[in-house]
Amino acid sequence: MLKRFGFCLAALAVAIGAARAEAPAAYEVAGAVVHEISSSATGRSYKLIVKTPPRYAAPENSQRHYPAIYLNDSELFFLVAAGAPLLSYYNRAIEEAIIVGVSYAIGEDPIASRQRDLTPVADESFKNETGGAPDYFEFLKNEAIPLIERSYRTDTTRRTLAGHSLGGTFGAYALLREPELFANYVLISPALWYGDHAIAAAEDQYASGRRALKARVYMAVGDLEGPKGGLKGVDLVNDQIALAARLRSRNYDGLILRDEVLSGVGHSTSFPAAFLRAMEWLFPAKPALEPP
Repeated sequence: MLKRFGFCLAALAVAIGAARAEAPAAYEVAGAVVHEISSSATGRSYKLIVKTPPRYAAPENSQRHYPAIYLNDSELFFLVAAGAPLLSYYNRAIEEAIIVGVSYAIGEDPIASRQRDLTPVADESFKNETGGAPDYFEFLKNEAIPLIERSYRTDTTRRTLAGHSLGGTFGAYALLREPELFANYVLISPALWYGDHAIAAAEDQYASGRRALKARVYMAVGDLEGPKGGLKGVDLVNDQIALAARLRSRNYDGLILRDEVLSGVGHSTSFPAAFLRAMEWLFPAKPALEPP
């Protein structure tokens, strides 16, 4: 009996030692999955990281469709975009949404990937390739969006595109290229200086033949993203103010625009400061449609 008891203790000690030696479990974002997609438009592969909202799988929501927010620079901003709205969801302060983070090209340097894919025209002052936005736009339109809409219950009438810095520049490019592909555009600290203010030139060209721009556009920039913050050579604050004034002056049919300059905010913190504000404006809660 003592021998058997001693054997059991020894076995238990071995088991405890093995458990202690195991590596801690990796943290996973609940409800997030990764789709890898090879693009014929760009000739590269990307990851689409998808986070469904907390009550997406609830039986009472089985017929419900959700707005999908397509987010560039997912390696930088996906966790913020997926986590920041949670308390607002629980408090029924905003409507739940699906977050779709689009990665940089797999296997490429992130900076090189974003400087190519998110820029609307070539700029020889960059050492990396630039001007790949037309191909990247086709990737989103014809490959990424169809995959998401086949796989998830999305509300196709409320697609949203969000981006920061060059991602905001791409958002402005997409707005002026095919505004109705997305219903909503979230442009945070857009780098409107890029390509000798290529977006301003694109808006001039767009306005020359059209009177409608059917989209809801949220723009935000920190007040420290210009001379007040010590920046020299670029002024994101006044560039945004100028673009907002330009858009309003056109009196476009269907355009709903909100622009903000956020006090005490710089380039590194503008996305987390502005993203939830954009969601509160675009997706206010509809209590009558929410489950009890």
